[in-house]
Amino acid sequence: MSEFISFGSPDRFEIAARWSTDREQRARLPLEEGWSTGDLRITVGGQVLTEHRFGAQSKDYLSWYLSPVIQWLMASWTWLLHEQGYAWLDKSGGPAAVSTLAALERTIASSNQAGRDLYRNTQAWWHRHALRAADSSALYPDIYFRRVADDIEISWLDRQPAYAPDGFALNLLPGYATLPVRAVAEPLWQFLDWATQSAKVANEGDKASVDALRKAFENLKGTPFSTLELRYVGERVQALLEHARQAVGFEHEIELVDDIPAIEFLDSAVLMFGGTHVNMDEPDIRRLVEFLKTQRGGMESDAVAALTMNPANEAWLQPYEEGYRLAEEVRDELRIEPEQLYVDIERVLDDLGIRVEDVELDTDAIRGVAVAGEGFSPAILVNKKSPYNVNDAGRRFTLAHELCHVLFDRTRAKRLSHLSGPWASARTEKRANAFAAMFLASAGAISRSLGPLRGRSTESEVRNLAKSVGVGFSALIEHLYNVNLIDDAERERLRNKSLETGTGQ
Repeated sequence: MSEFISFGSPDRFEIAARWSTDREQRARLPLEEGWSTGDLRITVGGQVLTEHRFGAQSKDYLSWYLSPVIQWLMASWTWLLHEQGYAWLDKSGGPAAVSTLAALERTIASSNQAGRDLYRNTQAWWHRHALRAADSSALYPDIYFRRVADDIEISWLDRQPAYAPDGFALNLLPGYATLPVRAVAEPLWQFLDWATQSAKVANEGDKASVDALRKAFENLKGTPFSTLELRYVGERVQALLEHARQAVGFEHEIELVDDIPAIEFLDSAVLMFGGTHVNMDEPDIRRLVEFLKTQRGGMESDAVAALTMNPANEAWLQPYEEGYRLAEEVRDELRIEPEQLYVDIERVLDDLGIRVEDVELDTDAIRGVAVAGEGFSPAILVNKKSPYNVNDAGRRFTLAHELCHVLFDRTRAKRLSHLSGPWASARTEKRANAFAAMFLASAGAISRSLGPLRGRSTESEVRNLAKSVGVGFSALIEHLYNVNLIDDAERERLRNKSLETGTGQ
């Protein structure tokens, strides 16, 4: 048997394959893919996802037909390497493997037309991103590929194949990895090139199948850049964005993975609008592109550079815990005392050289915008139309929220252009909310202020504390609960009091 041909690196992403000879005669094998018997091994972060047991035997590769994988990769190529947004509203912030399964289970039994339509859209998303969509009868692991800003997220579950024979079991545990686009696109492209060039045929039907694959691969090579970008932003936003670009004079930033149809680093304007489901019209898109252009060509202060980092994304860690930790670290770096009750966020941003601009957009779905990174001056736009920003407490929270994005949510290209709203990554937004709460109201400061009132505070006492800290009353209640300064009963009592008086802000 021939040796595996490997593409990529097993410590990041590797796909390895080889052709094999089936013991059955060709005439007894499936008409379409019977020519493509082979072995497949997939490794992510050192974990071999194809490792399995079958009876007393253990192998790190799967033996099946390779043509379904080849065809699926070609058909899904532009989607799995560029589509970030889900077909459903995701509030979990979990990896695609987890979020997709939950969405399918939630919508499969829908009794109304809207629910059935959502299920079809969800299933279509699954077909574009899940390896098992290549062949439902195969023994593939449950792996998903998804674009996340300038990374590719690969995630997987430990679900066994639906049609596995008795005694067969994949050995993998659930997991995920976020990798550079190049680390995934190059091995997959090299695999397709090898497969289409080295395939052997036994008859005219096989030759026609392989010729069709080779033609499809050649066509894929010529995929326009605009099509790749389209997968990230969607048709409507792409058209509006192009009009805004021309009006504002904002030039494109094009960075492909060599000669492979894959965008290595997204254009900053595209990155800003990627995955947005909000019904945003051209005037708002133009205002935001203008805002982005204003920052282009600038630099950030040494103080911002010293604070900036991309913390490791631990999907199994609660985002609020991560946000709290980051806020405490930033307060410490800025020498804000743990007991300091009020933080002047405007002054903090001014000292860091982060410009703030208040703009009233047509949409109220955008809370704020953060721009930063190489080639840009750091800046925050506050949307005065957003219900989050109707008072000083809400606006302060938005500024702290956007500060978190400026410091900790840059892409692999060290850029940031982020819209905060209901369509943004749930995990990213939850982390930024937690950061804002802890940055503006440290646990030490509010604990000291509550003192002996902890656990039995009145509504007016908590409301006075909220005014002293400069955050909203409802936001403070949730923050007190999250840092264990009040329990479930106390939180509900304060919530109810707020509803009774109609003073939730």
